[in-house]
Formats: sequence, structure tokens, C-alpha cells
Amino acid sequence: MRQCLLGLMFLHLCAIGCGPDREAIPQVTDQMAFGMGVAPSQLQHGRDLYMAHCNECHARVAPAKIDPEYWREILPHMSKNAKLSQSQLRDLQTYLIAAHGTVYQLDQQH
Repeated sequence: MRQCLLGLMFLHLCAIGCGPDREAIPQVTDQMAFGMGVAPSQLQHGRDLYMAHCNECHARVAPAKIDPEYWREILPHMSKNAKLSQSQLRDLQTYLIAAHGTVYQLDQQH
């Protein structure tokens, strides 16, 4: 009985501590870029924009906390407030979607 309880406690702790870090703002990796079919420099530019601009009006939201479809919907509006160009918006959006997928270990091309 004790082993069963210890096993259940271990599984519970692992579910809490071993899951994806939804608070993370992932660093750009070659694998992330490959999964999105873009150069790492484009993703890095998007991450740099995120770090520089997305806390001017509000606290940064970890990419994993917002569904990629919602990122696509809200970023054009917010990028106008931040005075981002279309290419900057594209890089930012690509990074956020890639970062979301990285946290959840999604296949980016499907």
C-alpha cells in the first residue's frame, strides 16, 4: 500500500514539475527554425522584437499561453501600437508560433 501511495505521489509531482514550462520565453534553436522552415536569424529577430517591444504596453505573455490562431488575430492590432513594419510583424508572429510549438513539442510543419 505504501509503495502504491509513493508511486501515485511521484506521478502527481512529475505531472506538475515535468510538464511544459508555459511561462518560458524559449531561446531560438536551429531545430525551432527548421520546424518553421525559416532561418534562425528570422526567429531571433522576432524574439528580439518580442523582448524589446511587447512589455511597453503590458506584461509579456509567454508564447505557450496563447494559441497560435489567436496570436495571428491579435498581433496585427498590437503591432500597429508598437509601430512595427510588416516584416517585423511577420518575424514576431513566426517566433511566437514557433515558441508555442516548442513548449508543447508540436510538429511545426503539420
